[in-house]
Amino acid sequence: MNSRLIPDRLGVQKLPIRRGFHVPIERHASKLRQSTDGVMGVGARLGLSARKRLCLCMVAAFLMPMLAGCTGLGGPPEPNARIEADRTQIDAGESVNFDARTSTSPDPTLITGFTWDFGDGSEGETIQGYTSHHFPEAGLYEVTVTATNDQGGEDSATVNVYVNGFPEISLSMPTAIRTGDVVTMDASGSSDPEGGELTTVWDLDWNVDSDRDGDLTNDNDAMGAIHTFTPDSSGNMSGSVTITDEKGASATRTWNIAVLPRTYQVVWEERIVRYEWDGYLAQGETHTITHLPGEEGRLMIVNATLTLAMDVLPTMLPQDNFSLTVDVAADGWRNTVRTEQENITRNASASMERSGLNPSSDNAYNLTADSLDALMESLLNQPGARFGQGEWVWIIEAEEADPDLPVDDIDPDGGNDWELIIEFTVLIPRVSEVGV
Repeated sequence: MNSRLIPDRLGVQKLPIRRGFHVPIERHASKLRQSTDGVMGVGARLGLSARKRLCLCMVAAFLMPMLAGCTGLGGPPEPNARIEADRTQIDAGESVNFDARTSTSPDPTLITGFTWDFGDGSEGETIQGYTSHHFPEAGLYEVTVTATNDQGGEDSATVNVYVNGFPEISLSMPTAIRTGDVVTMDASGSSDPEGGELTTVWDLDWNVDSDRDGDLTNDNDAMGAIHTFTPDSSGNMSGSVTITDEKGASATRTWNIAVLPRTYQVVWEERIVRYEWDGYLAQGETHTITHLPGEEGRLMIVNATLTLAMDVLPTMLPQDNFSLTVDVAADGWRNTVRTEQENITRNASASMERSGLNPSSDNAYNLTADSLDALMESLLNQPGARFGQGEWVWIIEAEEADPDLPVDDIDPDGGNDWELIIEFTVLIPRVSEVGV
């Protein structure tokens, strides 16, 4: 301990004074007055001169505060309280550990207890200088510990704890929509108790782990206070929005949307679809036609007629004969017919017809689907009603185009003109949305 000596100009004995030991003067003002009054009275009784009594009072007033903790003068010796916190900034709902075990008390006194005031209206007492406290509400709290020794002396120390509040989420969004509708999820009304900037992250589907970390509920699928999207399939959607403040405190809210299918009325209308081709084929030549007649409806009946141009000159007789073959490979149907002249007044021709390609349907009924395209695909691809949806191939072959009477050993007509007409009876679905 460092010490210094008081000058002996006034004839007072030199006393050592400790450096670094500070006791607030205000705390001992009344005690000092009592002590100096007592010293003056003692000086008077001892017959000291007024000057010496004044000097004695000045020394007593100077020494009393510094010696109070060591000698007991001016009241019980006081401890020196100290406090530390393992964290001085937390989020609401967390706890802080407080340590006052470095507090001291002058020898030979001992600290016998600690009283805690946590600044939020709650208090506590411990024998050891260690405790923890839970702060459920945001705010700035002054935590005070008061150390008491076995002589009744007290001293206090404080530490401030800042409790950061969690963001408060305000979410506006629909709870039920239909497929194809635009969904707007708005969290722009969310706020931070401290008024800081907020960051918003959306997990748009708890059934998908988009970041592949094994947790379905923590994906960053979109950012921003407002998010819009358009669901294309029906079902229940669930996700979450997480809002984080500048200090890292975050709050999460889950959301659910019932995505409903759309309702349509279906009316099947019968339509005749006609195709026509023509050309010229010489003996042994073929012509192939490929098309997709069942793309827009359900095929019910097909009727095809191949007609040849009539040979009218005697040198061009007899009439030519062609063949017509249809091949619907996807459905395993292949058929061939050949032209004939049933009456000399008519052209040679060949026809084929097939009905009942697909079952008929009710005239009007309602169905639900996620979209018009999805409904049309379903209607045209119903099991047992898909005949003819694939490619149709028509093959025309000039089998007998060279039977004419030769002129000077030359065939006057080595081929023939032809015309092919195909008619399909098709059921076309007319769809309109209902319940809009």
